[in-house]
Formats: sequence, C-alpha cells, structure tokens
Amino acid sequence: MKKLFVAAAVLLAFTACQNKQQGTAAENTETAGTELAEKAAPAVAYVQIDSLMLDYKLAEELRNTFQAKANKADREFNAKYQKFEKDMMDAQDKIQKGLVTRATAEQMQQQLMQQQQELMETRDRMMGELAEEEQVMNNRIYFAVTDYLKEYNADYKYAMILSTAAGTGPVLHADPSLDITKEVLAGLNARYEAEKSGK
Repeated sequence: MKKLFVAAAVLLAFTACQNKQQGTAAENTETAGTELAEKAAPAVAYVQIDSLMLDYKLAEELRNTFQAKANKADREFNAKYQKFEKDMMDAQDKIQKGLVTRATAEQMQQQLMQQQQELMETRDRMMGELAEEEQVMNNRIYFAVTDYLKEYNADYKYAMILSTAAGTGPVLHADPSLDITKEVLAGLNARYEAEKSGK
C-alpha cells in the first residue's frame, strides 16, 4: 500500500511537472506569437498627395513656371495658326475671283500645304517639349518628396509611408493619426525655403 501511495505521488508530481512545462511552452508560444504579430504589423503612415502638391512651395513654383511656358507656346501657335488661316482665306478669295492664273493658284496651294505641314510639325514639337517639361517637373517634385521622406523617417522609423489622394489611391480608410501630411509639408517647405535662400 505504501508503494502504491509513493507511486501515485510520483505520478502526480510527474503530471504536475509536465503540465507546468506545457504551460510554460504555451506561454512562450503566446509571447513569441505576440512578438511576431508586432513584427508583422509594422508602423504605417500616409501622405495625402493632392494636399501636399497643392501647398508644397516647390511644386507651386514649378507649376507656375510650366504654366507660363504652356501659355507662351499656346500664344505662339495661335499666332501662326491665325496667319495660316488668313493666308488660306486670301488665296481662296483670289482664286475664286479669278485674280490669279492657274499656275499661280497651284503654287499658292502648294505653299499653303507646306505652311500647314510646318504648322502641324510646330504643334507636335511644342507638345513634345511641354510633355518633357512636365515630366521633368513631376520628377523633381517626386525626388524632392522621397528624399525628404528618407530624412523624416530616420526619426520616426515607419516601415511604410503610403501616398493617397481624395477618391483614389490605396488608402480608403485610415486612422487620422496615421496622416503625416501636415508635418511632411511643413518640413518640405522649410527645406525648400532654406535651399532657395542658399543656406
């Protein structure tokens, strides 16, 4: 009977020890799971890119410069087009009234066709130049923003900074505390002002 009691006590002790080890293992697994969950859910922030582009001083200055060039190109093209239209109407008027010979009329039509061809080439060249200017402008803004975000994120250590725009973009709903637009905009403008003043 005494042996049976000792055997039961040893069995109880062994079972309790196993339960404790399993409990510790479960706690370790739970702790590891929490740590893994924390690592799997890194800090994320977002920037409202439309708001940023609206108030970023570099973007505003580049847009104004681009718009001035686009307006100038538009005026130049319109002046050339109006001259072409006037020349065409004058030629048609003279031909219809019989004020020029057939040979002169053919020569005038060839000149008008050449003028029209040159006009289309001028339009295509201007559009190409403006498209290139716009791409350069967008690249300058993009690299200025991403370069600043690297500096900004050295302190905040976000795993990811997204960009979104009203009605579009990857962020459909987010906690407003993740929106860093105002801070980034203030930093970008401060950096731009410093660079502009040569500091």
